[in-house]
Amino acid sequence: FAQLRDALLALAPLDADHVRAVNKAEAAFWKRSEGYRVDWSDKILGFDCGGQQWVSEVVMPCGTVAESDGRELKYMLELLDLIEQKQLPAPAPIEQRWTSSSSSPMSPAHSPSPDDLHSWVGIIMYLPEEEVQREAITKTFWEYNAMCRDNLWSKYGAHQHWAKIELPESESERAWVKRRLRERFPIDEMRKAQAKLDPKHILVNPLVDEILREE
Repeated sequence: FAQLRDALLALAPLDADHVRAVNKAEAAFWKRSEGYRVDWSDKILGFDCGGQQWVSEVVMPCGTVAESDGRELKYMLELLDLIEQKQLPAPAPIEQRWTSSSSSPMSPAHSPSPDDLHSWVGIIMYLPEEEVQREAITKTFWEYNAMCRDNLWSKYGAHQHWAKIELPESESERAWVKRRLRERFPIDEMRKAQAKLDPKHILVNPLVDEILREE
């Protein structure tokens, strides 16, 4: 189905009505594919995501493993409302998953309590082969991501998955993202560990270097 979805979206990737129709077709496909089977985990849990794509994923605390506080569902409902209001051509799926907390201080799902619950929400846009389309979709995706950043992240205490961070081009927006990361994570401790264990900066990239750079 992923290849068929990519082909359908490529017909009009920035037409909200067309994308909505493809989303409905995908929902019907998965509904008709419901069932049960038993197999090895790598065969059950794998998912064909399709071709090239832009993805952003955030995580937020949402209560405890025993009982969610409902924050993650409010986030999702508000996100869907924003998409409708702005008529964004937002393809499916908007992924949502739940995990317990992490003991790693550098994890966006870090918490001192192992009983805390976190929810991850991922948005996506698919990239067809045609270069002009790719440029337009890339521009729209960053508007989509900025909408989430400006309206939802701070409100719900959401932080991006480290592998999904892309710094904005605007200096003021870059400064806001870096400041928020410093407020959430022990960046100074990470920098000290880096100086000791990776003094030649072999295990980082330019983006991480900029985030860790002392202001």
